[in-house]
Amino acid sequence: MIRAILFDHDGVLVDSMPYHVEAWKRVMKRYGIEVDPLEIYLAEGATTMEVAAELFHRHNKPASPDDVQNLVREKRDVYLANNATQINDGVIEVLEYLKENRYRLALVTGSIRSQVEPVLGPEICGWFDCIVTAEDVERGKPDPEPYLRAIQRLHIAPSEALVVENAPLGIRAGKSAGCGVVAITSTLSPYHLREADAIVHDFMELRRRLPSIMSKYDSPALQPRLKPALPELQRFVDIEEELY
Repeated sequence: MIRAILFDHDGVLVDSMPYHVEAWKRVMKRYGIEVDPLEIYLAEGATTMEVAAELFHRHNKPASPDDVQNLVREKRDVYLANNATQINDGVIEVLEYLKENRYRLALVTGSIRSQVEPVLGPEICGWFDCIVTAEDVERGKPDPEPYLRAIQRLHIAPSEALVVENAPLGIRAGKSAGCGVVAITSTLSPYHLREADAIVHDFMELRRRLPSIMSKYDSPALQPRLKPALPELQRFVDIEEELY
């Protein structure tokens, strides 16, 4: 049975991805790298440090650790100075529905906290029972650590959590953590989201389909199984075995 819904931030709750793409394009151009927007959309969910290192590697540009650190700071500054991010349509209605029905809520993002709180505001941030950001983990998505951290803080089993994502790395992170995953086509086509258990177009469709989607996980035979990547989080396997 689903007891908690775990939301990604960028591209799911808010329309921030075009501003992230523009920030990456501006900063990487200074290093002689032309960024394809699809590169950023497909890498969404990883930490800024991981994306920066991957871009240097993919474009065969040598970069020292100091170069990567400097780029990360530059990118965050450009993003914060030039974005006009808004909450996506239907998000408030879905969050209100879930709170009214006593589901626990978590926000799990590869962004830093200073990029999240100003957009959502204190009231909406207060609706979440826990918030996991890039500062809280050692490894970003597709590693399951971010979602496992949220599950730990919510005191639930992984199979009791449903993840809402918009990118392949986040989908893989949720699945590897042992959660059900719903993908929303806010930034990528269904083809790129095909690893999810269900795909919806927007939050209005998500609201309509949530009861039927969650009902599919009522049977233990249909519940996802945990595949932990972190030894220190092995105890979640034990939780699964005790409950099911």
